[in-house]
Amino acid sequence: MTDALVTTTWVSEQLAKPGVRIFDVPMKAATYSEGHIERASLIDWIRELIEEEDESSGKVIDPERFAALARRLGINHEDTLIFYGDQGGRHAIRALWTFEYYRHGGALHVMDGGREQWLREGRPMTTELPHPAPTGYPMPSRREAGIRITLDQVRAGIGKPGHVVLDTRTRAEYEGTDVRAARGGHIPGAVHIEWTDALNDDATFKSKDELARLYAPVPRAAEVAVHCQLGIRAAHTWFALHHILGYEHVANYDGSWQEWGNREDTPIEA
Repeated sequence: MTDALVTTTWVSEQLAKPGVRIFDVPMKAATYSEGHIERASLIDWIRELIEEEDESSGKVIDPERFAALARRLGINHEDTLIFYGDQGGRHAIRALWTFEYYRHGGALHVMDGGREQWLREGRPMTTELPHPAPTGYPMPSRREAGIRITLDQVRAGIGKPGHVVLDTRTRAEYEGTDVRAARGGHIPGAVHIEWTDALNDDATFKSKDELARLYAPVPRAAEVAVHCQLGIRAAHTWFALHHILGYEHVANYDGSWQEWGNREDTPIEA
């Protein structure tokens, strides 16, 4: 287990410490009001983590929106941030990826197993809402550019040695029978490994050895562009490769199929 991936026990031991903040990033925002970990603030991924609130684009929010979000949530630049979600935790990991992209100064963690694991262990939940004081979180002046990739960069790498496109969608999406854009199919030459294959039945991550076997088709030295529909499922696979397995050159194509499949000038295989 990496420093970025933490257990429920570790989380429970950190909650009362100064400079530690926890965030619930569920699939549906309404889940938060049903109960959440004490002191956890809600991040609504649709409204707050992607470019368009109608899901017509999965691209990362701009620096102004990011800084405004951090300020509203009461985050200081050096705070330790813990994210958790549900249904595999992909939205929580997209939140972590966003803060890493904008080079948050403190440690970033995701709680393995998320809400479901916390509840299975009988740990307490609350409906009480936290009221953090707004902060003066700085506008990000730099980005962790290596963890994000654009359409033009993906297209430039197609067919080149040392470049791998990793498609994390369902098999039906990859084969073009489940079409969620103007065109269906996949990026030419893309390797397909569905994001859920990295999870155990209880939605915790598989062991490091199991993940290494799963991602064996992806060379460790390759420049890896990971995508899905909105860059959410892809962020989960990015985390597995980068933070658990230690791949050095993995980037989330946050434009993903929503962008690629709705263009007329992008190559597609089916």
